Amino acid sequence: MKLFYHLFGYLMLGMIVLIGTDEYLSFRAEIEQFETDMVTNAIQNGNSISGMIAHTWKESGEEKALQLIRDASESGKIGIRWVWADSFPNAARLAGSDKEQFKELHLEEITTLKIHDQNGEILLNTYIPVDIGQEKTGALELTQSFSALQLYSSRMLIRACIITALLATFCGVILYFFINQKIRVPLNRLAGQAKRIGQGDLQVNRVVGNDELADLAQTMNDMCSSLIIAKEKIKFEYDARLKTLDQLRHTERLSTFGLISAGIAHEIGTPLNVVDGRAKMIIAEDLNAEETKECATIIKSQAERMTLIIRQLLDFTRRPEQNISSENIAFLVKQIFQLLHPMASRQRVGFLLNRAEDAEVVMSVDGSQIQQVLINVLMNSVQAMPDGGTVSVSLTNEMLSSPHAGDQQLQKYLKIRIVDEGEGICQEDLEHIFTPFYTTKTIGTGTGLGLSIAHGIVEEHGGWIDVESSVLNGACFSVYLPMKENE
Repeated sequence: MKLFYHLFGYLMLGMIVLIGTDEYLSFRAEIEQFETDMVTNAIQNGNSISGMIAHTWKESGEEKALQLIRDASESGKIGIRWVWADSFPNAARLAGSDKEQFKELHLEEITTLKIHDQNGEILLNTYIPVDIGQEKTGALELTQSFSALQLYSSRMLIRACIITALLATFCGVILYFFINQKIRVPLNRLAGQAKRIGQGDLQVNRVVGNDELADLAQTMNDMCSSLIIAKEKIKFEYDARLKTLDQLRHTERLSTFGLISAGIAHEIGTPLNVVDGRAKMIIAEDLNAEETKECATIIKSQAERMTLIIRQLLDFTRRPEQNISSENIAFLVKQIFQLLHPMASRQRVGFLLNRAEDAEVVMSVDGSQIQQVLINVLMNSVQAMPDGGTVSVSLTNEMLSSPHAGDQQLQKYLKIRIVDEGEGICQEDLEHIFTPFYTTKTIGTGTGLGLSIAHGIVEEHGGWIDVESSVLNGACFSVYLPMKENE
C-alpha cells in the first residue's frame, strides 16, 4: 500500500493548505467585522449616555454626573469612565509602548484606539467628547476587552481542526477502498504475471475492466502472444541449426573417413593375404590335424584383426547421439593413434603420448565428439609433415580461469597439448583457422570444417582451444576441457 500512503499524504497536505487558507481568510474577515461591531456598539452606547451625562452635569452637578457614569459602568459589559483633556495623557491606564498613540490625541471628536493595558491584555478604547458647559473639555472613555475575540479565535481553530480530521478520515477511507480495488489488486495481478513471464510462463490472463491498468494488462497479454510466437520461431530455428550442425559434423566425419580408409586399405591387405594363403594351404595340401588347426588359428586371428579395424571405422562413421559419460582421455588418445596409424605410417609420422604422473584424465564428456576433435587436430598435424616427424600429445591438469567467464574464478582443466614438427601456420592464416570452410589444403584433402567443428564441440563442453605456431618448430594446439563435471 505504498501508493496509498503517498496519495493520502499529498491529499492531506492539499486539504490542510486549502482549509488553512480558507480559515485564515475567514478569520481575518471575522476579526475585522468583530472590531467594527465593537466600535459601532461603543459609539452607540457612548452617544446614548453622553446626552444624559451632559444634562445631569448641568442640572445636578459634577458629582451626580460622575456617579451616574460609575453606575453605567458597573451595570454594563463596557467599562466607562470620565477623563479630562488636560490631565488625560498622564492618567491613561496604558502600557509604555502604547503611550505614543496619545501624543496627538484630542478629546474634541470621537476617537477609537487599540491599546494594551499594563497586564498585556488588548483593549479597545473609544473616546466620546461631552459638552458640559464649562471651559474644561472632557470625554467618556468606553473600554472593551478582546477576550471574547480570543475565545472566538480558539473556537474557529478547533472547528478547522475538526473539519480537517473529518475530511481526512472520509477521504482516507474512500481512497483506501478505491486504491485497494482499482489499483492494488490489478497491480498485484500484473506483477504476478510479470514474474511468471520472467520464469517462462507465457500464459495469457483474462482482462477485467476498461481503465489504463486493463489496457496495460491487454498489452502484456499481446506481449505474451508475441513472445510465444517468437519462442516457437527461435525453437524451430534452433532445432534446424542443430540439425544442420549435426549434418556438417557427420559430413566431416565421413570426409575424414575417406582420408583414413585409404591407409587402412593397405592395413587390411596384409591379413587378407595371410588368410588367403592359409586357406589355399588347407585346400591344396594334405595337412595333418595339427597343421590344419594351426592354419585355422592364424586365419581366426587375422580375421579378428580385420574385424577390429572395420569396427573402428564403422564406429567412427556412425552418427552417434550425444551421450555424456565418464571417459578416459588417455585411452581415447591411444585408440585414435591406432586408427590413424596406417595413414601416419605412409608419411613416416609417429605418435608419442606423455601423461603427467598426477594428471587426472577421467572426466565426463561425449566420447565420440571428443574423438572427432582429436582426430581432426591430429590429422592436420600429420598432413603438415610431408617429410615425416613426430606428433607429441601431452596430458596435464592446470588451474585456470576461462577466457569467457566474467568472474575469473579458477577451475581445474585437462590440457591436451598436441605439438607437431611440420611447417607451421602463417600469421595471416592463424586468424582464420576456426572459420568454417576456410582451408589451405589442396582439393580433396580437406573441407575447411574440421577445426571449426572441433572449436564448436570444445566450447559446448565448456572449454576452448589455443593455437601457437612457428615456421621453424611447427604448430601447437592446446585443448582445454573443464574437470567440473567429473568433480
